[in-house]
Amino acid sequence: MITVPKEHFNLMKKKIEEAPTFVFSLLDSTIKGTVLADSTNYKSFLFQTDSGLYYVAGQLPDELFLKNLVSVFEASVNKGKRFTLFSPTPAWNQAIENHFDKRVRKIQRYAFYFDLITYKNRKRNEINEYNVIKINQYLIEHCLEFDKKYYDEYWGSVGNFLGNGIGFCVKDKEKIISEVVSIFKSNNYAEIDITTDLSYRGKGLASIVAEKFIDYCLSENIQPRWDCDVDNSASINLGSKLGFINPIKYSIYTKL
Repeated sequence: MITVPKEHFNLMKKKIEEAPTFVFSLLDSTIKGTVLADSTNYKSFLFQTDSGLYYVAGQLPDELFLKNLVSVFEASVNKGKRFTLFSPTPAWNQAIENHFDKRVRKIQRYAFYFDLITYKNRKRNEINEYNVIKINQYLIEHCLEFDKKYYDEYWGSVGNFLGNGIGFCVKDKEKIISEVVSIFKSNNYAEIDITTDLSYRGKGLASIVAEKFIDYCLSENIQPRWDCDVDNSASINLGSKLGFINPIKYSIYTKL
């Protein structure tokens, strides 16, 4: 495989019409990573972030590409690093499974389509008891779940998130009780990550803070995105209420 130079990243975006948000984040240089290709013809690709997320795309590759992919996996295992490989199609799934020889675990996930009409026509939550606040350095230091370690892993640093990401939270007095952040963001997309304190669930807080996130995205001409595991019924139900419909199933592979 060869390394694709950054000056060709715009060409990569034209070659992949659909991909996980982190791929576009990488191509827009919001997060750090590398793009590898089979050759200068750019037919098969491997996108890899510094946090250990990988995505294969393009034409089904030749044997050498797949052997190199396995070598990337083995290197991450030897270094004790994360390896999470996103696959775009059943054909890629089969190629991955044939070459990794049961050394990875398959997880199925849904990627949802955001329907603006469904979102605008939904009944909004009218809870005025709590305020929704934009996340800042202080709130990260007193977060519910999305702490410095989280931003270091997915964004490279808290500073990078604060400069390029999106985040809101709900507080009860001085306690953060619900948070929503962009786990990844590119120039055009923002993928939602959300959590609510267990003792405050059932109050509609997740919907309120998510609406703030989505409204902000729409004001900036950014498409919000919602992905989750296929067995995460709570996430599926919440997403559907927010206009995320018509899920498409895809697979990821993690080391055992």
